Amino acid sequence: SELTANTPPRKPTASRDSMPFVLFLALLASATAAPTTKGRRANEQPKVRLVVTGETNVARTTRGARASNRVAQMAAWGGNVTMTIRAAHNTFTVVEVADPNEARLFKEQAERSGLRVEEDQRRYPGPIISATRTQPLAEETPWGIERVYNGAVPNASFFPSAVTHPLCIIDSGYLLTHPDLPSDATAADPDQADPAGTMYFGGDLCNHGTHVAGTIAAIGGDGEGVVGVFPGAPGLKIVKVFGQAGSPGCGWTWASQLVDAVQRCVDSGAKIVSMSLGGGGPSSTERDAFQTFFDDGILIVASAGNGGSSSYSYPASYPSIMSVAATDSSDAKASFSQFNDEVDIAAPGVDVVSTVGPPSDPGYDSYDGTSMAAPHVSGLAMVLWNKYPSYTNAEVRTALEGGAEDLGEPGRDNEFGHGLANYQGAEMRLGAPSPPPSPPAMPPAPPSPPAPPPPSLPSCPLGDVCATGPCLITDGG
Repeated sequence: SELTANTPPRKPTASRDSMPFVLFLALLASATAAPTTKGRRANEQPKVRLVVTGETNVARTTRGARASNRVAQMAAWGGNVTMTIRAAHNTFTVVEVADPNEARLFKEQAERSGLRVEEDQRRYPGPIISATRTQPLAEETPWGIERVYNGAVPNASFFPSAVTHPLCIIDSGYLLTHPDLPSDATAADPDQADPAGTMYFGGDLCNHGTHVAGTIAAIGGDGEGVVGVFPGAPGLKIVKVFGQAGSPGCGWTWASQLVDAVQRCVDSGAKIVSMSLGGGGPSSTERDAFQTFFDDGILIVASAGNGGSSSYSYPASYPSIMSVAATDSSDAKASFSQFNDEVDIAAPGVDVVSTVGPPSDPGYDSYDGTSMAAPHVSGLAMVLWNKYPSYTNAEVRTALEGGAEDLGEPGRDNEFGHGLANYQGAEMRLGAPSPPPSPPAMPPAPPSPPAPPPPSLPSCPLGDVCATGPCLITDGG
């Protein structure tokens, strides 16, 4: 993926052909600016943001006359090009305009040129329904981790020591200094590897991403805190999209930036993506990109949403993504968990204790939310796929769904999807050998030949006695 930030130029009043040469050079310079990935500040009021696609070969590079001409042309239409994203075998140009009326005019002109334009959609971290600070006196296994393993987490030797299918978390960051989290996690986006950067992956002002990470990978056997679904999971990749340094809150990101974030995960080698986030507006750009990622072998898991209604949350509600609902310790649907025909599976999402960081020292909180349910499923996927690496993403997904414990109405339903995530069930569904084919029916045995008639014996003359050899007695004597 390529994300190119540009300094927004002033909106020109002339056409592209009459633009001053100085303005053209400024646009060209902005089109080739250094890449960056930024989160949205919580109190920032954006302009209308549009995503332009349609000519996939327009900006294969941000250099060259054709790409710069397109930037200039979009500026002439009233749009400030803020970034160019290359992801999912496509190129997306992100444009900001002043207001909805300007957006309408821009769209009309772009569509006359054969381009597709749609409004970019906001994506938010899953809201925490409730939070309770806690400090386990000794290492404990959260109830949800036990539940997805049928009551007992396997010992350390069960889990792969190295992974061939890494997992990437897209969220608010990862507290790299937390003593109960693996220290080998890395930034999937190289621009987020600098500790001095405002989007440094190894910090988390929101705690949201760190809590998700602990459910997946909290270290086991260290006598401290909690245990994750894949204790100490190696090789985690992180992309931070919320909680920019200097922001008063987690803020939001955009659908287009989520597409870029997944591409960063893919470029880093990740095969599984976990997203505890969403928003109400669908995006065809986002939907098509996620379908491409799935077709390319990536397994993506997302939270179903906390609205407590049948409304759809995106990206979870795209068919290419596993949408995860939340359950409580009684295996009932959590009251806040959204329910609809795109829910694929359910997992524990109430009173989930996991890792957090500031404002106090690194510690632990109990959170509620489908954001807490999703990492149970992505963690199971990481264990399953790395123990059985020859299977495909589609086969792993089918095994997780088919091996789930049925809850609610028999079969799939809108509240629990295929049921409660269960590792043993998924492993049996994935690893059970197919029954051997039945042998062909044996042809019927040929009928037995008729018994030969008894040998013919001569009759004794009436009144005589057979003196030699057998003879048939005919006179009763």
